[in-house]
Formats: sequence, structure tokens, C-alpha cells
Amino acid sequence: MTISDGVQQSFEQHIQSLNGKNIESEDRKDGFIAIGFDLNIHGQTIPLSVKYIDQKRWLLLPTVSVTQCNLPALDHVGNNGLICVKDHQGEMFDSADLFGLFKYAVDTAISILTNALESYSAGNREALYEEIDGYNQTVVSDDPIVIATHNPNQSDNLYAWCINLTKQRNTPQCHYIKYLVDRANQHPLSSSPYTAIKVTKISLPRIEDFVIPNLFTSFDEHWWEQQTLNFSTQQLDSLNKKSKFKIVLLEIPTPKMHTYLVISYYQDMTSNKYRNFKAQTLQRGWREYLLNRTGVESQFSSKKTVVIAGCGSVGSRVAEILVESDIDKLILVDYDDMKTDNVMRHYLGIQDVNQSKVSALRNRLQQNIPELEIVAYKTNILNWLISQNSEQLSEIHSIVLATGHPPTELEVCRRLYTYDTSVHVASGWLEAYGLGGHILGFNSNKDGCLKCLYYDDDGNPSNYIKTSLFSNPSGIVLSKNITGCAGAFTAYGSVHAMKTAVIIAEFVIELKTGLQSW
Repeated sequence: MTISDGVQQSFEQHIQSLNGKNIESEDRKDGFIAIGFDLNIHGQTIPLSVKYIDQKRWLLLPTVSVTQCNLPALDHVGNNGLICVKDHQGEMFDSADLFGLFKYAVDTAISILTNALESYSAGNREALYEEIDGYNQTVVSDDPIVIATHNPNQSDNLYAWCINLTKQRNTPQCHYIKYLVDRANQHPLSSSPYTAIKVTKISLPRIEDFVIPNLFTSFDEHWWEQQTLNFSTQQLDSLNKKSKFKIVLLEIPTPKMHTYLVISYYQDMTSNKYRNFKAQTLQRGWREYLLNRTGVESQFSSKKTVVIAGCGSVGSRVAEILVESDIDKLILVDYDDMKTDNVMRHYLGIQDVNQSKVSALRNRLQQNIPELEIVAYKTNILNWLISQNSEQLSEIHSIVLATGHPPTELEVCRRLYTYDTSVHVASGWLEAYGLGGHILGFNSNKDGCLKCLYYDDDGNPSNYIKTSLFSNPSGIVLSKNITGCAGAFTAYGSVHAMKTAVIIAEFVIELKTGLQSW
């Protein structure tokens, strides 16, 4: 499955047609081939390398890179010299057309590099400024990325969670920085391996004040000395405070958003030398940014609070979905503990058994989305509802009824109807053996409610819900019982609970009304 000599020669001939010089091919041990050559671009001799896999079909385009030389940072070129030809999102090509793919990659890369050098000569750095976040990531690609759980631009009280890796005497401690969090009360628990260290934030007023490393150079002590020349007197004073270990968050404004570097080092206050100097990029983990990547524009002017009554197999899955939506507060209500019987169809797992469902679910969800407010009530929904007045209910975006107990849900609807406030309600339930699921959405004091489904075709009250796939006139028992008395359960699987939960979540997010079944 290797590339033929004829195809390889066609690659080199194409480079020759571009006036490439000093062409050399090199077989790589990892199954790749690289062709190196020099090319005159914008009056400069630039060493280039094209790398491609040694196979008769290509699933990835060849990569084209500038090799080690003295060049400034350039548009669409990584610090490692890699020229950004494609972002690979949704790309489609003929994997057998090796020459066509080679020609496209090389020609496009040369065009990008030519334009980048022309822009640099003209003093135009706008394109580079727009992608400076990506460029910085290629500078520190070998270092671990710090995760920020809060937007640093909205806080001046930041702490880094660090793991101390070195404990030798007379040796500066090496700290591995894992998280960046907001406020002192976000310190890690005493039982965790992390130590919280205060962060000094320095915000640059202009992106032009940021010293961008040249190609193939790094964020090192020399770069930091150059960067500090652009700091204000006040910013320098904040750095010169006595401290054994310093963590600095450098905030850089770009045309689209702020980008960040986390700088950490020990500074000998006598010699003013740096030790264990490290620069790391920041991975955005705050909720507003993550929501934006889903296409959701969070409306922070009107907070959305959702109550989930019943945190079983369906309710827990609804919660899992809603925490990744624009819901701002989640209220979990359930009186039960997690049991092993529920593990195969519940969001929680074996490690949560014998814990309160609402507490375990809250803890698990907040590990994933720390900024989301989640409140847990270990009680039944009627007790919670009694504790609420009309003003408190007016702040509720929606109530999810997933208790699996019709008498309780009917009583909730009856009581909600007596309040002055209209609340959106979404009730969901499953058929036995996963034969179907049903979701009813309504407004508590306007539309028809859950009780409407408990009438027969003649308008008489019935104990059987209209949506059931079974007319069940003989009262057939559809539950199973394996363990004897009090061990009855309705058989359905995780996929059935998930399907129902997805539809309930849609009803909540879009405030849908009406009946939907699957």
C-alpha cells in the first residue's frame, strides 16, 4: 500500500515547477514521507517541508510547514511552522487523487505564506491578532492547559488550584496548575490534592502591548522580561510584592474576545532571577462560553429556574440535559435514596448507592458545570410546593413531573391551579416494557391539565390514562416482581428513559404545551 515511484516523482516535479530548490525526500519510520525544499517567497528564501502518509489513499491532506528559520509570527502559521491550510471541518475529497491533494495542499500553503509575508511587510497584523489564541497554543503545545471554570474577565479575585510536585529542601517547589477559579471560597476541599494560590491578573490595554514570540521561539524568561517593559507602574508593583511563588494571569484583548496566558515562576528577590518559569494557555470552561458553542445565547437578564420532581431514571436524565442548556438554576426534589435496582437505567451509578438521589445528583452535575446553581430537597414534591408562595412560584420557568406516581402528580396540578401565578408544567411517563413514552406540557392555570387524560371516551372519570397503549379493561398486571413482596417494578430500559427525557427537556426549554408520544 505504498506510494509508487511515479507518483513520488510527480510530487517533486510539481515543486520544481514552482521554482523549488534543494529538493530532498526523506522516508520516516512512522510511515510518513517528507519532501524538503527551499522557495523564494516575497524576496526571502523560505525552507519548507511537505509531509504525507506513505499509502495509496489519503484520509488526511498533506501538511506543509516552514522549517527552522528566523521569521516573525505570521498569519495562519503556527509557532511550530505548520501552515494552516484546512481546519478539517466537513472537508470532502477524493482519497485516491494523491497528486491533486498534494498540489492543492502545497499551492494553498504557498499562497497563505505569501500573503502573510506581504501583510507583515505592510505592518498589517489584524489577521494574526484575530487568531493569537491559537498561535499561543502552538507555542506552549507541550505544557498542560489550565482550565478556567469562571470567566477571568469578570473577576479580580482569582485563585489557581495547584498540585505541589517537589518537596526537596532548598529547591523551589514545582507546582502543577490545574484549575483557575473565582473567589477565595472556591478553594479546593481539604481532602483534595490541590492547594489554592492567589493569582495576580494583569490586563493589557491593547493587543499591540503583547509581545508575540517569533516562529520557533518560546515564552521564556527573556520573553517575560520584554513583556514586562509594557506593563504600567501599578502592574509592576503588583509583581514585585514578596512571594515565594508567583502565578500571573496575562489578559490579552483581541478583536473577538480576550485570550489568556498563565505565567508561573519563582523569583529570587536578591538576584531577580527566575526559576521554574512556565507559560500555559487557558482552556475556557465557563458556562457562558460553553453555551455559546452550542448555539445558545444565554439571557442573563432573565434567569431560568426549573424544578424537577422525581429524580429517578427519567428525572435524572432530564437534569443531565438541562444543565447543558441555558437553565440558570435547578431545583431537585425527591425523597428517595439511590438503590442498586436503578443502576442500569439511571444517570447515577453504583458509587452513588444508598445516597440521597438529589444530593448525589447535585454533586455529580456540579462537577460537570460548577457555575450552575443546583438546590437539592430531600422531600416529596407536595411538601416542597406547600412551602412556596405565589411570588416564589412566579420565578419558576418550568416544573417537571417525573415521579411515576399519578395520584401525586394530579394533586400537584390541583394545587398549582389554586395559585395566582401560572407555571409551565411538563409531565412525562413511560409505558411498561418500554413500549412508548408520553409527555404532556401545560400552563397550570390556563390550559388543560393532567387530570383531563383520566377520563374515558364518555367523559367519565377513569383510573386508566387515555394515552396508554393498553386499554386494559381486565386490569392486567404489567409490572414485574422478582424479589417478592414490595419488589414490584415496571420494566423498561435506559434508552426508553433517555428518549422520554429528551422530549421533556425540549418541552421545558421551549415552554411547549400539548401531548407528544413516541
